[in-house]
Amino acid sequence: MKSFEFIDLILFLGISQGIFLAVTIQMIRNRNKGANKILSLVLLLAVLMLLGRLVYFKFLTPRFLQWTVLVDTVIFIFGPLCYEYFRRIAFANNDTFKLPKIHYLLALLHFLFFCYTISLSEETFSKKMNSGFFRIPFFVIEGVGVIANFYYWILNFKLLKKYIKEEKNAVSYHQNLLSFLKFFQIAVGVFLMMWAINYIAIYFFNHSIQFIGYNSMWGAISIFIFVVGYYSLKEPELFRMPFQKEKVKLSKRLPQDEIISLGKKLDDLIKKEKIFLKPDLTLRDLAIRLNTSSHNVSWYLNTILRINFYDYINRNRVLEFLKRIEKEEHLNHTILAIAMEVGFNSKSTFNKAFKLEMNTTPSNYIKGLKAA
Repeated sequence: MKSFEFIDLILFLGISQGIFLAVTIQMIRNRNKGANKILSLVLLLAVLMLLGRLVYFKFLTPRFLQWTVLVDTVIFIFGPLCYEYFRRIAFANNDTFKLPKIHYLLALLHFLFFCYTISLSEETFSKKMNSGFFRIPFFVIEGVGVIANFYYWILNFKLLKKYIKEEKNAVSYHQNLLSFLKFFQIAVGVFLMMWAINYIAIYFFNHSIQFIGYNSMWGAISIFIFVVGYYSLKEPELFRMPFQKEKVKLSKRLPQDEIISLGKKLDDLIKKEKIFLKPDLTLRDLAIRLNTSSHNVSWYLNTILRINFYDYINRNRVLEFLKRIEKEEHLNHTILAIAMEVGFNSKSTFNKAFKLEMNTTPSNYIKGLKAA
């Protein structure tokens, strides 16, 4: 048995924090409830992975090595569970979404392989390890694990891409949780790429790359999952989109009189009531105020005005911002404060919307007014 090292402290902290988060997340009421059930399970799997790494590095014996084969089953469960998490958190009516059991077939096959290894005596297992008997099985298992995780990573990428595409037709504000999910996807992609590189280096070039091996990568992924857990404790729900395999066609062309009526009502809501001042305005909110369906409003914006909901609302927020600048409100308030007053919920969303409309930054625009 090896002496206590700093890495042991890190692993112990990771294991304790993972258990704490898995339990705490379940205590949050009415906030991503369905998705958080999956997240808690992923956290517990991360704990299992870290526990396996602790045993591997600290108490490695032939018998313990046999049991760590069981821990490696996690690599075939991680991908499907992450996909279920993304589906539940981003799309409506998916709170209880579950993948078909066939997606966990690889995990079952790996478990059967574990049953075979654990059935061997320590002496037999050691002989087979030393003779290279397990090199091909481990080569196949890890290779399939790399491919499987990349497959689910691609599925998650498509989910986020689908969500982002539909988001601009449904919400008018920046969602922090969505930004974090993008970051999560990028980070996991980097981890998987490094794992794949080391896998190729070991099995095809007989060279191990320090710090990006199998153990370090899955340890890093496990710890990163804890970051996701902490983030989920404070973030509100993501505005969920309907999940459709095929794009639903918008309502057929409205009668001319309805188009004119809808246009007038929308103009009143924008110019007189300034509904865009509501930071969390959604297409559904606008449709209710117009006494029509979301599809009709979306059709009108995209077909008649040739603009999506997100850009339409933020364009009016920018115009309102410009009016307030003309009144010299920026002399008594910060630019960001005025942006928040006209409906923006973040500095980045405001800057992007302003540059899209004015082809310059807010500060440069104001400097130009002073120069004139």
